Amino acid sequence: MSLFSKLKSLVLRLWSPAIFAYGISGAVAISSFLSTLVIARMGGPVVIGHYALAVATANMLVVLAIQGLDRILIRQVAGDLREKRTGRARQALALIARRVGISALVVSAGWLAVILLTSINEQIDGDWPSMMMVTVLIVFVAGYRISVSMVRATDSPIIGQLIEATPTVLLPLLLGILWVTRVVPTAALMVCFIIGLNIVALMAAVIFLRPRVRQWGSPENVEGKLLTSGWPMMANLMMQLFVDWLILAKLSGVASPADAGAFRVTMQIITIFLTILATTETYIAARFAGDFRVGRYDLAWSRYRKGRILMAVLAGPPLLVCLLASEWLLGGIFGPSFAIAANALLIMTVGQIINIGKGPLGSMLTMAGYDGLQLKLTIASTIVGVLACMILIPRLGLVGGAIAQVLPLLIRGICGYIAIHTLIPRQAIRRD
Repeated sequence: MSLFSKLKSLVLRLWSPAIFAYGISGAVAISSFLSTLVIARMGGPVVIGHYALAVATANMLVVLAIQGLDRILIRQVAGDLREKRTGRARQALALIARRVGISALVVSAGWLAVILLTSINEQIDGDWPSMMMVTVLIVFVAGYRISVSMVRATDSPIIGQLIEATPTVLLPLLLGILWVTRVVPTAALMVCFIIGLNIVALMAAVIFLRPRVRQWGSPENVEGKLLTSGWPMMANLMMQLFVDWLILAKLSGVASPADAGAFRVTMQIITIFLTILATTETYIAARFAGDFRVGRYDLAWSRYRKGRILMAVLAGPPLLVCLLASEWLLGGIFGPSFAIAANALLIMTVGQIINIGKGPLGSMLTMAGYDGLQLKLTIASTIVGVLACMILIPRLGLVGGAIAQVLPLLIRGICGYIAIHTLIPRQAIRRD
């Protein structure tokens, strides 16, 4: 048997239903890489820096709008459907959709006030048109993300994956039009593209969900704390994204938007590994929720182990390339002006080795109900990340930004790994 055949047999034996999901994630990673490459070649590091800062700002504020209810939706609805309580699942879905819609509008209006009434944009050297358009982006990204979670909660991970991939996969097509027509992309134009593509994905999710939800039972009462139970997860993710945003803002303000653009390209390469991790986390989140609801901790651990091994197999080759050819990746592919981030890429790659090694523990802790613990770990790691940003970036530039990005990740990963092995039982527990 050839080496390829052995690897294929191993992958199929580990987790054959997830192969298609990873194929979609591969398409997403390639599309995202191509998009960044085209923008880098046509617009240069400054355009990428402005665009990255606008998108990072929107993503951070979207977390505030969603309030952690995307994960709560999966945990609640997937668990209810596992117990055949479709009426309660229907009510939970409706309540969460309504809350997120209102919250997104409020957060959007709040950002508009901040950008108009304060000097924050001047301090971070942001691009005015793209930062203003963040107000619109918040609303549609929030709707898109909560709709994808709704699809996943119905135990349709592949469909959810396809809908989630839609904006990223279609973006290179729009950039190809710019390339052919020789139109130089701007940060504001890129944000417009993202808004339109999120609307397309949102409509696809609604079309998929409507006939299925209509078959569910009449709405039933759900727990009163449902709409506030996601706040620890919101704070958890908000702080993680804040550190990433602060790195870009600090590099843009202290160094230049070009440095922020070079760092964004480095993050694009690291996204390969984040995609592998996120695919595993999202694919099994609903299954974890169902396993824990019925006391099948042994089954949850089995899924965790399979996911961890498969992640290592998939991430191994690109990790080696990043370790051995970081300068070629940046300078040779994206352009000589991006090679200044080669050392930063090396540091961040080492961080991802540990990140991949810990496995899909984020979803496991969340679906087991340990949101408070994750919040404490995130608070500690955020403090470290912010201090690293403020101290290291002015002194070390891009290398300081890489260290500031890796330190919080290592704290959460190592402590979280210890936590799941300490707190989550390995044997099935009978539910009476």
